[in-house]
Amino acid sequence: MHRISFRFLAAIVSVLVFYSCSGTEKASQNNTQSPKASADEYPSWYGSRSVEENDKVMMGYATAISDDSASSISKAVSWAESELKSSLSDKLENIRSEAAVEYGAESGLDSSRFLIALRKADNAISYLAVTANTEVKTVEGYDSFRSFAEVTVTKEDLIERIGKRLAGYEQQWNAMKESKAFKNF
Repeated sequence: MHRISFRFLAAIVSVLVFYSCSGTEKASQNNTQSPKASADEYPSWYGSRSVEENDKVMMGYATAISDDSASSISKAVSWAESELKSSLSDKLENIRSEAAVEYGAESGLDSSRFLIALRKADNAISYLAVTANTEVKTVEGYDSFRSFAEVTVTKEDLIERIGKRLAGYEQQWNAMKESKAFKNF
């Protein structure tokens, strides 16, 4: 009885695998016929990376698709802010790590409380982010809109806001700001 059940189950699995493989092939063929974004479909102000920066400003870029234009803009702006937060978090951790090596254990840069506070510092983006550019385009062949967003934050305001958020950790924050690694902020 077990052998019959096993063979029956194996036959069902084989049929499902075969069917799913053929279904994937059809889906990939359909995707090659759908409209794709080319370089000229992006606005001229849209960055080539999700986060770009210069000496004064960090800029986050994102795109989103939705059924209505307002929703697609909102999603793109939120995503651009998320990209900025992620980039800032990585940047702060790299600076902290290098500063900890530079100053040693007495700096307090490895204390668990400071690490927790520093990981929340990226929330400063939410208060400072400014939507610099948005654009909406209709997606041909679909009833949807594709939006593009650029969100910016000035580094000077960001450093000040992070300093306020880390007010209980002035020694550690000052050590980070005075480190060699902070010059890359």
